[in-house]
Amino acid sequence: MAVAACLLVLVPATAAAGYYLLFTLLGLRWSRGLTPPARQELRQHITVLIPAHNEEAGLPCTLRSVGSSDYPPDLLCVVVIADNCTDGTARVATDAGAEVLVRTVPDRRGKGHALAFGLERVRADAVLILDADCEVSPGLLRACDRLLSDGAEAGQARVVSRNADDGTAGFLAAVGAEVDHAVAVGRHRLTGTTPLRGTGMLFRRSLLERFPWTATGLAEDAEYTDTLSRAGVKVRLMADEVVTCDAPAGEGELCAQRRRWRAALRWNSGWLVSKPLVLVQLAVAAGVVIAFGRPVSVLWAGLLMFATAWVYGRAVSRVGLTARRWVNLCRTPLLVVRLGWIAVEGLWKTEPAWCRTARR
Repeated sequence: MAVAACLLVLVPATAAAGYYLLFTLLGLRWSRGLTPPARQELRQHITVLIPAHNEEAGLPCTLRSVGSSDYPPDLLCVVVIADNCTDGTARVATDAGAEVLVRTVPDRRGKGHALAFGLERVRADAVLILDADCEVSPGLLRACDRLLSDGAEAGQARVVSRNADDGTAGFLAAVGAEVDHAVAVGRHRLTGTTPLRGTGMLFRRSLLERFPWTATGLAEDAEYTDTLSRAGVKVRLMADEVVTCDAPAGEGELCAQRRRWRAALRWNSGWLVSKPLVLVQLAVAAGVVIAFGRPVSVLWAGLLMFATAWVYGRAVSRVGLTARRWVNLCRTPLLVVRLGWIAVEGLWKTEPAWCRTARR
């Protein structure tokens, strides 16, 4: 009975922890060079599509970042979807020279609905989707051109959280983004594809015509990733180019965001790739092994804990530690417990409706 109980918790915990360890190890020797070599001639007409709900404050920074990109203006169009806005989002976008699509459908709110609205109306060789609170590296659009010219149908840029000093939530989100990137590199190396991350997503026009955007749930990126995966479409990783964004700075805001994100648990074996759920499985396995296990089971659980600690320790080292971040690191266990419970709740319930993540 004790052996069966230990196996019942150790086997899924091994699969979950092994997922992160395997792909992190695979990506260690290959973090650059995923984008094809530079070309002299740029070919692709690219539309940068930015869904925005009440983003008057942060949108100008995003538009300046895109405008500063090293890409010919005659091959670039910037379109902002002012989605059910009650502020000056449309005005700010117009003043910055962007094309504006105004959408007013109060009973169908959310990023997924906004993207479906916008993607039906833009015409270009390809579409790059950005959130309204992001900045892009100067070479991202050129990398998109190279990827498309190399035959790719979809691409995903690296996503980095830029506010690691904004309390425990900001630091934890930054570490999580580094873990996700390490896994993405390793996964791309093994399978040739990577999950979509919600921002920095590139799609060829012909792909969107074959698979129209119907992902209007709370985890639209995971939903469309599942659509492409089922069709055998590979999403190429642009690991050399970065999209930076702010994570929620407050713990309450971060938890609210994660409640919305837990809708992704229904897609792409979410129980396996959800970081909080992986930690929950490890904690449960450790508890059962301590209570009922034999030395072999204890060693097994110890190795899983060590492997997971190494994955996160590597991410922490890449984010970097300052005096303030040391304090935040010491405070993370309580926040991790909260996020773990939110993820466990997501196994049987999700948020009833989309809500905008609070900004500071």
